[in-house]
Amino acid sequence: MLYSLSTQVIADTVHALVALELLSASEPTRTALSPLLDPERRGMLTLMIKNAFAETVLDLMPYVDDADLDGEKPAVSPGEHPADDSADHLMQIVLRVPATPGGERPAGIHGLIRRQLEMTVVSRVIHTALLAAGGASACELAGAYASKLRTALDSLTALLRAPATPFVRQRFM
Repeated sequence: MLYSLSTQVIADTVHALVALELLSASEPTRTALSPLLDPERRGMLTLMIKNAFAETVLDLMPYVDDADLDGEKPAVSPGEHPADDSADHLMQIVLRVPATPGGERPAGIHGLIRRQLEMTVVSRVIHTALLAAGGASACELAGAYASKLRTALDSLTALLRAPATPFVRQRFM
């Protein structure tokens, strides 16, 4: 199944979670998270999102049939990424989603899988930013985002590991 993720949607989610964290954050954590909200650094956030998506694809590799980072070619350097890049980039992943023993999965499950993929990327971006900032409070919050990341990956892999529908031959009498 093809899942498309938008860097704009993921950036909006990063902004929302960072804004919530800033409501109760200590000053060092505020200093660490504030750059994620800076519109002049949007290109850097987009680059972090693409890198987090690539890491997520690698984590899910046994279940991945294909992936695309907005048309980037493996043999060609993507070049410099402008700091003020506000364009929306589309990242895609094709996952092998097994059917349930009763047949196909409910159609709504695919939206939930896409959302979980987005949250995995979001958690990875915030975790990376907090680790880069250093400091005790930022590292403590980074640990919380690492836990969210592990939980999201665990739920995705549990779903993708579900057994496929067994073949049952009908007997005619």
